[in-house]
Amino acid sequence: MDLLATKIIHVNNIQELELIENIFLNFRKTQPAMFVRDSMHYSFARNYLDLNQANRLLQILKLKYKYGIFLDSYTANMLMDYFIKNGDHKNAALTAHEIMLQENAENEFTLAVCLLTCFKCLRIGVDDVDEESNIEDSKQTKEKRLVYFLRKEYNDEHFDLKSIPKLCGKTIYFSSSNLKMDDQNLNKNLKLYGLVHFGKYEKAVEFLENSMIKNNEAIYDFVIDDFKKTIDSLIQNEESSQKFSASIEKWNNLSKVLESESEKFVSKANIDSIIQKIENYVNQIGESQTKIDIENQNNLFLKWNKEQESELNEQIRSFAMEQKKQSILQRLENLEKQEEMITFFEKRQEIIDAYYGKGFPTEYPSDIPIEPEESIFKAKYERHFKPWPKYMNRPKSSYGISKSRASKLESLKKIYFANSNQPQ
Repeated sequence: MDLLATKIIHVNNIQELELIENIFLNFRKTQPAMFVRDSMHYSFARNYLDLNQANRLLQILKLKYKYGIFLDSYTANMLMDYFIKNGDHKNAALTAHEIMLQENAENEFTLAVCLLTCFKCLRIGVDDVDEESNIEDSKQTKEKRLVYFLRKEYNDEHFDLKSIPKLCGKTIYFSSSNLKMDDQNLNKNLKLYGLVHFGKYEKAVEFLENSMIKNNEAIYDFVIDDFKKTIDSLIQNEESSQKFSASIEKWNNLSKVLESESEKFVSKANIDSIIQKIENYVNQIGESQTKIDIENQNNLFLKWNKEQESELNEQIRSFAMEQKKQSILQRLENLEKQEEMITFFEKRQEIIDAYYGKGFPTEYPSDIPIEPEESIFKAKYERHFKPWPKYMNRPKSSYGISKSRASKLESLKKIYFANSNQPQ
C-alpha cells in the first residue's frame, strides 16, 4: 500500500481515483492495516494536494475509521496553506481540528497556524450545528428502523464534537496550551477565548478568576464581550441556566469587579489586532524553524527510502524462495511418478504380496468388481431404505431391513445389480 500511495499522482481520471480509494477502504478492514508506515500517510496526502483534490482529501481525513489516513505536521501545514491561499478559512480550520483531535503537539509552527486558521474562521462566522435541535427533530419524526446495537447517549467532547465553533474553541485552547509564547498575557487571553467558545464555562470562570484577575492580568475587551454574550444566552435557556447556575453567579461577581476596575483589567483590542499578532508570531516561528523542519524532513525521506527498499527486497527474496520451493516440490512429484512407472514391472510381485497380506487370500485384484461411487450408493440408499413420510409413524421393524448378514447382502445385490445383466 505504501507503493500504491506513491503512485496516486499517475491517475488519469476520477474513476481511477475512486478505485484507489476503494482499495484503501478494503485494506483498512484487513490485519496488515495495523502495521502501515508513516510514509503511506504522507504520500497519500501529498499526491492528493498535487492533483488539486484537497477537498476530497479533507473528506477522507474525516472518515478515519473507514480509510485510516492521518495527517502529520508537514502535510497539515501544506493543506492549511492551500486553503488559506484560496481564501477557504473554514476548510483550513477543519484541517486544524484534525491536528487537535490527533493531539499532535510536536511542531510549534503547526500549532501557530492552527491558531491563525481558527481565529479567521470565527471572525468570518460559520453555520453552527446545533446538536440538541437535531436530537429534538429526530424525536419528533419518530422514525423506526432496524439497528443492530444501540448507542449510548454520551458525548466525549472530543470525537463526538460536531459544532464548528466548539471545535475551533478547543483547538485554540489546545494550541495555546502547548505553545511557548513570550507574551504570556496574549497566551492567557487565547486560552480564555478558547474555553469560552468550547463551552467550558466553569473552567473559563475559574481560569479568569485564578489566573488573570488574581495575577492582575489584562483581559481583552472582545474576549469579555464574547463571554457576556454566551452567559446571556445561557440565562435565556432554562435548562442551561440551571446547569451552569454556579458559573453564572461567579461571572456576575467577576463582571462587577471588571466594570469597577476596567482601567486595570480591561485592555482594548479587537479580533483583527489579535489575528495580526498571531500572524507576526507565525512569521517569527517560520523564520527560525523553517531550516530545522526542512532538514528533519529530508532525514525523514532518507529513512523512509531505506525502509521501503529493505522491505521490498525482503518481499522479493521471500517470493523467490517460495517459487523455488514450489518448483522443487513439483520436480519431486514428477520424479516419483516416473519412478513408479519405470519400476512397476519390477515391483509387481511386491504389490500383489502386499495386497494378499491385507486379508484377501481368495481373491485376485483384477477379479474384484468395481463398486459404484459413494454418491450413487447414497442416492439408492435414500430411495430404497428411507421410509416414505406416511410410514414415519410406524415402528422401524415394519419397514427396516433385517440385521442378519444374508438379508443385507441380498438387499445390496438387488440395489447394485437392478439394472445390470450380471446374474444375481
